[in-house]
Amino acid sequence: MRYFLQRLGQFLIVFIVVTFTVMAATRIGSADPVRDMAGGTVSEEQRQQVLEDYPYLEDPLPVQYVQWVGDLVTGDLGYSYLQSQSGADMFKQRLPPTIFIGLWAIVIGLLVAVPVGVYSAYRRDGPFDKSASVTSFAAVSMPPLVIAVLLLYLVVARWSVFPTVGASNYVAPWDNPYEHFRNFFIPALTLGIGLGAVWSRFVRADMSLTLQSDFIMLAKAKGVSPRRVLWVHALRASILSLITSVALQTAALIGGAVVAEQFFGPKGIGDRLVFAIQQNDILIIQACLLYTSDAADDPTLVVMGGGGGGV
Repeated sequence: MRYFLQRLGQFLIVFIVVTFTVMAATRIGSADPVRDMAGGTVSEEQRQQVLEDYPYLEDPLPVQYVQWVGDLVTGDLGYSYLQSQSGADMFKQRLPPTIFIGLWAIVIGLLVAVPVGVYSAYRRDGPFDKSASVTSFAAVSMPPLVIAVLLLYLVVARWSVFPTVGASNYVAPWDNPYEHFRNFFIPALTLGIGLGAVWSRFVRADMSLTLQSDFIMLAKAKGVSPRRVLWVHALRASILSLITSVALQTAALIGGAVVAEQFFGPKGIGDRLVFAIQQNDILIIQACLLYTSDAADDPTLVVMGGGGGGV
């Protein structure tokens, strides 16, 4: 309980620092935040309408922050006058694509990491292990932006199976599985390659230690098949670090989704955040980065990771 309260306190500190810093940053380059929210070059009547809805925008920054937190508690995430859309409606529309990109990126990362990590540990220091190590370090060193460019020219531009840039839309898997695959595979692969590279190293390191454990030697002595020893007994005891890393990658996936959505779509929170920054849509910027800061230091995720690592 003490550990959870400590992590909760850290989360609140991070939340306050991040959200206040974001609010201050959006005001630095704005001569008139009220007019920016209204759409920039607008009439005085339109400016006054925004000011009636959010009168605290002309108050000192600490007062604005307290008022914004108060609105947040009541469920008011702000309003985009540029898009004529509330923050809550924006999340309902934009969050599902980002969630699916992150979900399938995790699936792709696991499909790569588990077999590569297990076989690398089984054939440690062999040709496959050395090749996998070099490939993993190369993939880790490439940011999602570079991977996106490579996939764009090597896959999307050559094969007509996948939509071109800006042509993909959000399609739920239960509505049309094939179109969902077409629209989400390349964006998810953009993020999943790096995840698989990192996680394969975790699996390989833990498996290498597990395969030298006494219970593995006992299982072999009892005549358990090598395949069952490797994929059941050893793997089950070697996935705690992997589970911890998966839980703590949420915020990184949201950040990577900005690149994936800009290159391939479908358009989710990342794409909306970029547009909001370009237009200085200040309350939407705060709402989008609020979601990212929550994911970055969510105490439930930390407890999942911390608890798993301590077993």
